[in-house]
Amino acid sequence: MPAKLRINKLVVIGVGLIGGSFALALKKARVVKQVVGVGRSRRNLQVALRRGVIDRAETDAARAVADADLVLVGVPVGQMSGVFARIAPALPRHAIITDAGSTKQDVIAAARRHLGAHFAQFVPAHPIAGTEHSGAAAAFPELFRDRNLILVPQPETSAAAVRLVRAAWTVCGARIVRLQAAEHDAIFGAVSHLPHVAAFALMSLLAQQRDAKRLLGF
Repeated sequence: MPAKLRINKLVVIGVGLIGGSFALALKKARVVKQVVGVGRSRRNLQVALRRGVIDRAETDAARAVADADLVLVGVPVGQMSGVFARIAPALPRHAIITDAGSTKQDVIAAARRHLGAHFAQFVPAHPIAGTEHSGAAAAFPELFRDRNLILVPQPETSAAAVRLVRAAWTVCGARIVRLQAAEHDAIFGAVSHLPHVAAFALMSLLAQQRDAKRLLGF
């Protein structure tokens, strides 16, 4: 399937490290004809254009998804509900939608609520990859090579949509794993989200100490 993959128009909503690297990996594999990037920061979009991450920049997500074959929603999880609501009326019938959110039950609920008939074309996903850098300037095509990519298709999800999204991530070099949404959230709550909370809590505690500057200096 990956050898036959062809995407005429990819729309990346949120051209950061993840979305930008996804676009670059597909471009490097020569399976995508045009990439349209959507974002609120014109500066970041200009960086993406200069680096060849995207071919065209848009600030209006609804306008961007016209004639899209594949839409990757790469914004923070808290913004996804608004994005789904915005793009739903403008999505072409054939468009396939996926995401890169680190939680799945809430994202799936938001997609089910806002995408309507397009929900069957939505393939929830979570790439387990990243660096300490962010933005289009940090994107690189090898980010997902030999990294896990979690797919969480729902009972309504079109088999053809799953095949295309799976093929796209396989071209990026990712290892595909399928999980249930609740299972995914329990696993990553334990191994990813909880450690982040603990680390932030510890640093906050240290920052409040009288000798915080000396402590943090070490």
